[in-house]
This record gives sequence, C-alpha cells and structure tokens, in this order.
Amino acid sequence: MSSQENGATRPGAPTTDRVKHIFSTIAPSYDMFNALSSFGIDRLWRRATVRLAGPDSASAVLDLAAGTGDLTMAFARLGKPASVLSTDFVPEMLEVGKRKAARYSGPTTIDFAVVDAQALPFGDASFDIVTIAFGVRNLPERDRNFAEVRRVLKPGGRYVILEFSTPALAPFRVLYHFYLKTVIPFLGGLLTKDRASFQYLNDSIRAFPPQAALADELRAAGFKRVSWRNLTFGIVAVHLAEA
Repeated sequence: MSSQENGATRPGAPTTDRVKHIFSTIAPSYDMFNALSSFGIDRLWRRATVRLAGPDSASAVLDLAAGTGDLTMAFARLGKPASVLSTDFVPEMLEVGKRKAARYSGPTTIDFAVVDAQALPFGDASFDIVTIAFGVRNLPERDRNFAEVRRVLKPGGRYVILEFSTPALAPFRVLYHFYLKTVIPFLGGLLTKDRASFQYLNDSIRAFPPQAALADELRAAGFKRVSWRNLTFGIVAVHLAEA
C-alpha cells in the first residue's frame, strides 16, 4: 500500500525525498552504525539470507536497495552466483559498495546501477533471484515494487526480503521497542549528528507490517510459496516468495 494513501507525513512513512535525503546523508557512517547497533549480528543475518536464497553458480542476482553493498558482497563471497547487480537509488550509498567490490576476487561478476526499486529498467524474466535487505520498508509503494519484481524474475525465481520485523515474545518485544525508541536515535545521532534521520528509521520499523501481514501482501501481489524465517527471536525475518 502506498504511504501517500495513509498520509506521507506520519511517523515512519517513507517518501522518495525523505529516504533519499536520509541515506545520502548517513552513507559514510552507515556501516559503522549497523555494526554497533546490531552488535555485529547483521553479518549473520546476511549469511542466513544467502543460504535461504540458495543461489548456484549459474544464478543471476539482482540486489535492490543494496545500500553500501553488504548483501551484494555476502552473495558474491558465500553464494558465488554468476552475477550480482547491486542497485540503489542513492548514489552515495553505492559508492561505498563499489569500494568494497574493488577488493573482491572471486568468480562472481559484480556490477552497480542507480535504480529505483519501484520502476526497474530491466526486461521481463531477467533474474533468478531478487533480493532486498532493510529496504522494502523504505519504499513508498511496496505494491509497485512487488509487481516489478515479479516481472523481472524468471518463472520459479525467488524474491528474498530481509527486513526488521516483530518479535514473537511479548517481553522481548517490549525491550526491543524500547531499544529502537531510545538507543537507535541516540547512537545514530552520535555517529552522524543527524538524530532525526535515525528517529525516522525507528518509526519506520515500528510501522512496518509483521511477518504474516507482509506474507499476505506478497500473496496478494501474485507470488507463490510464500514463507518466512525468523532470525534473532523475530527482530528480523527473511521472507521467501516465488514468481
């Protein structure tokens, strides 16, 4: 559902200008923030995502909202597909990813492109796997993204979404939401002097649909065999959907 339909100025509601401003501003400190705020567990989440995606040496992978390229590089190093196209609509984030790819030596071809995940400039049935990590909640119109991903996936191809989600256990959920509300904006402000951007990130996580609701959105968009795997008690979840 489009954020504009529900009032784009509400806390956590993504808009193109808001998201582009935030991520162009925090790009230099984004990796450090991720490592500190997740206590390094974010690397394990990406490893699990690659494993669940199941690429092989012939796979063509499209990484959407790739940011600084951490999932792109995890696919190249661990999954070893034929190719990964790392895309984002914030060039400043991709520049960080390009520096990481320059140090890579392996069988996977890695390319970069500035792309809006809601309007993909690729032909039908172009990719075996499409991924997005911590980006789908920042899309103003998820339904457009879902339609575009289905179009560019080959029949039977997989859409793999790694995203913050809703912990299942109530006591843990309370602690997690307290952490999001207090620690995340404080830490982000300390690293970047831009506390407001990290307040948005907290709000966007709180506003994002829980696991079952996101699965329902994917089914409504026409995906098949939709499932999810909770990681770290449901702080994040990996959704899998087949075109």
